[in-house]
Amino acid sequence: MKILLDTNFILTCVKQKIDFNSIVNNLLDEPIKWIVPRDVLNELGNLKDKKNIKIKDKNSAKLSFEILQTINPEIIKLKGNNPNIDIKIVNYISGKQIILATLDKNLKDRVPNKILTIRNKKNLEII
Repeated sequence: MKILLDTNFILTCVKQKIDFNSIVNNLLDEPIKWIVPRDVLNELGNLKDKKNIKIKDKNSAKLSFEILQTINPEIIKLKGNNPNIDIKIVNYISGKQIILATLDKNLKDRVPNKILTIRNKKNLEII
C-alpha cells in the first residue's frame, strides 16, 4: 500500500510524538511504501532554516527529516508549475490507489482517495 505524506501530517505526528510508521504497519496487513513529495521536503527545510520561528517548530522540522530517513520513503517530484502544493498533490494521486496522510480539511475534501488522519491527538485512522 502506498501512502503519501503531507507536511502538516508529518509535523503534527512529530509534535504529538506519534510513531505513524509503527501504527500504520499494525493497522494494515500489507507492506507500506511511504511517498514524500520533494515539495514537502522543501517546506520542512524552509521551516528548519527559517529565522523568525519558534524553536519547537524548528526542532520539529529537524526531527521530521530524521524520522523520514528511518522509513526510507520514495521521494517524488510533483508535476506542474502551480506553487500550491495541495493542487499538485491532488493531481498526482488522482486515479491512483494511494492513501493521503494529511490533516488539511480542504485537501481531504478534494480527493476521493482514502485518508490517513489523526483522531483524538494520538490515534491514527484511515477514512
